[in-house]
Amino acid sequence: MKRITTLLLLLFTVSIWAQEGAIVTMHAVLVEGDTEAFETVQTKYFQKVAQSAVNNGDIAGWNFLRAVRLDGMNDEEQYNYMFVQANSSVSATLSPKNAFWNNAEKVLSKKEFKELQELQTKFTWKKDVRVMYRIDSGLWMVSSADDYVNSIIQFNFARPANSAAFLQENKELWKPFFQENGSKMNMISWGTGQKIHPTGADWAAVMSWDMFSSLEDLFNYRLGDGINWPADQSNMAEINPDGFYQVATWQWLTGTSSN
Repeated sequence: MKRITTLLLLLFTVSIWAQEGAIVTMHAVLVEGDTEAFETVQTKYFQKVAQSAVNNGDIAGWNFLRAVRLDGMNDEEQYNYMFVQANSSVSATLSPKNAFWNNAEKVLSKKEFKELQELQTKFTWKKDVRVMYRIDSGLWMVSSADDYVNSIIQFNFARPANSAAFLQENKELWKPFFQENGSKMNMISWGTGQKIHPTGADWAAVMSWDMFSSLEDLFNYRLGDGINWPADQSNMAEINPDGFYQVATWQWLTGTSSN
């Protein structure tokens, strides 16, 4: 039953990410100390609080991700966890109701809230950053429930010469391509977003994501073997000549389902 519930959460979560027009806040954090305690706090307690907020219509979705570290080491300079929260509009994102974590004491039992407080003493947040995007294009693909266990998502950040053209080409060329071919790559979801906050020369103006069933599927996608890319139809070399200046890879741990 727990496995089925986890799969359903992921399916609903991915569909929320892919809803065009949704406002998504990506909140990356660097946590030090007992990271197992931190993960328990999020997966056991705050997932329940976030789900209550979804059920009440305060937020559209919430997700908890862990950075992929192939060497198993925690880099003291890099963020190691991220929350991805979705809302239906800018006004909903800026609403006080968006801060659902403030309702933990109301949603949890007294025993659960005490356990939460005790676990929170075992780790510290060293730094964090929040960025906000509006989803411009989005897809989610369903093939087999087993494909969603230990899923991996790659976020790609860019400062293209022409952001509008970047988003337009992705919607007109790459969205249909992934819609037709994504399932062959074990792709779960794909999409693009336009940066809302913060903005400026030091920040990405757009981002895209690629979500796969496993890290192996993601790496095969990066290699591109056997994929018939429509490169001859793309103007991305002129639109985004410097490519993605940052690519971050995360593992999905838990999230909320829709009503």
